[in-house]
Amino acid sequence: SSGINAEYGEAVSKCKSAGIKVIMVTGDHPITAAAIAKNVGIITEDVAMKMETGEKIKTAVVNGAKLKDMTKKDLDRLLIDHEEIVFARTSPQQKLIIVEAFQRAGQIVAVTGDGVN
Repeated sequence: SSGINAEYGEAVSKCKSAGIKVIMVTGDHPITAAAIAKNVGIITEDVAMKMETGEKIKTAVVNGAKLKDMTKKDLDRLLIDHEEIVFARTSPQQKLIIVEAFQRAGQIVAVTGDGVN
């Protein structure tokens, strides 16, 4: 519902204003996840347009299969190189791997949502 999305959007906006990096980690399909993330303000750029123009893309949408093939160093680099990140089709174990990567980078991590495990 749009009311729920508006609530999430407001929360994301407040977090970003406070200097908090908001990422999305979900079991949803990457296309669905990216659409929801764009709707609530986690993703703000037009990725397709930037791909056409060759402009640097600050957004990454990574599915669980790709994440599984990434080394710790690859994941660490992804977190540094991208401001807006959505992880889709992730397992509970992969959620932990993502949290640990942010912690390796010296970040304080909070996890929230309906499927926190």
